[in-house]
Amino acid sequence: MSTDLLGIGIAGTSLSDLERRILRDNPPYAVVIFGRNIGEADEFRELTAEIKSLAPSAPPLLMIDEEGGRVDRLRHLIPGLPSVQAFAEGAEPSEMSRWSGRVIGMALRYFDVEIDLAPVVDIRGDDSPKGLERRTFGSDPDSVVELAGAFIRGLHETGTAACLKHFPGIGLGSGDPHYGATVMNLSREQLLARDLVPFAKLGNEAAAIMIGHGIYPQIDDAETPATLSRRLTHDLLDAIGFHGLAVSDDMEMHAVSDLGSYESLAERALMAGSDIVLFCSHIERIPELQRSMKHFGTTSTAVAARVAEAHAKAQKFRDHIARLRAN
Repeated sequence: MSTDLLGIGIAGTSLSDLERRILRDNPPYAVVIFGRNIGEADEFRELTAEIKSLAPSAPPLLMIDEEGGRVDRLRHLIPGLPSVQAFAEGAEPSEMSRWSGRVIGMALRYFDVEIDLAPVVDIRGDDSPKGLERRTFGSDPDSVVELAGAFIRGLHETGTAACLKHFPGIGLGSGDPHYGATVMNLSREQLLARDLVPFAKLGNEAAAIMIGHGIYPQIDDAETPATLSRRLTHDLLDAIGFHGLAVSDDMEMHAVSDLGSYESLAERALMAGSDIVLFCSHIERIPELQRSMKHFGTTSTAVAARVAEAHAKAQKFRDHIARLRAN
């Protein structure tokens, strides 16, 4: 079924009856954890254990945005994690980035969260989007590759998976995708020469890449964010030789949420090249979305082939996590 190509969010620090029913009857591929889901340490461990117990044969993977600094979901449990930019500006930045990955990875492993939706590998510009403030490793590809690579290896040492973001790069964009369009007025050649370098060099090591909602009018039309564009998702992932899991950013962000129904956005994102599609805010709309997604593979041979490919990549990423945790 295509419903297991879905990532969802939950509302609070414990599961509602609706959330339990979804997780038991139609378990998604992933549940994305936010600050709203994290109470006391014991309470959070009980939550993650219950999520997994409801679908024992194929429990949802747990994902979280834990970067340190301003995107720090664990701040109430592990206070004071610095931003990656602080490490980049300090002494021994590579070793400190690796240390940060290890600390975050150990915490996530303790709470049985398998995937950190990090690091951010956007390359900072003179006027980067406000949403990237202090979240980036640097302003040149080589330093971003070095420091983000160290962070990934720190995560992996603890058995925690990484996911690079925000493909194909929004460091030179204007606007914040949480609230509207982020526009990158760059050609394909310019992206390949700069913004795509960290994804090309680290993507297969991380094994997962998050597709952002940036708009690139020199590559596709000005109304189509990367998550809905085959040119920007499939074609550019292919151009950098990436063979791992492509995860959409949250399809409920304002940059994309007004462009169609949940059902049409999910199908368009899958056909553009995302393997897992995230809808993280309105749990009450998930059952209808799941009913629609069950039929995605029956609409045409092209859709069926894309769904089968996404399933294969999703299983490959599960296997990657199993190997990390076995070491």
